[in-house]
Amino acid sequence: MGIAAPQVARMTLQPVIAQKTASNFGIAESAAVVFAAQYEGGEKQPVATDVCTPTDLGNRSWQVTCEEGEGQFFATVTRAFRLKPENAEGYTNPTRQFAFETPPNYSHIECLPNDPWGVMWYNDHLKAGNLDACIPAPAWSEARYLESNPDDWLYDLSDHGYGRHPDY
Repeated sequence: MGIAAPQVARMTLQPVIAQKTASNFGIAESAAVVFAAQYEGGEKQPVATDVCTPTDLGNRSWQVTCEEGEGQFFATVTRAFRLKPENAEGYTNPTRQFAFETPPNYSHIECLPNDPWGVMWYNDHLKAGNLDACIPAPAWSEARYLESNPDDWLYDLSDHGYGRHPDY
């Protein structure tokens, strides 16, 4: 029994250690979420606190790392956020560059909610069935089109049967 005592003692402390680590993680997580929310979409550059350190990622994108605890109880959390766009038009994509090419034709099928542009899987699936690309979520209706942010578009919808977005 004397040989097993250290291992038994360690096993009895594990829940206490896990609880303290989880508590510190919760504090760091809360600090990171509050910090990111405070600056998200704003114009002011973030300022470091005693718990959180912001890092400029370029293009008005930032990440914040918040830390809590010491030693084996140390916890760190990182969250990302963006500041308000800074250019004359108020958009971050004034040169109209997009991640994907605009499909040449669309079918009558709407893109799925988990692939709203069809670029992850759905359009390839439709192509295999001899159908054209699905209709992206911002183009389902005029209201959705006008409410959508062209900076978030994965490809250009402006001159492709949907008219021009009023901001471009």
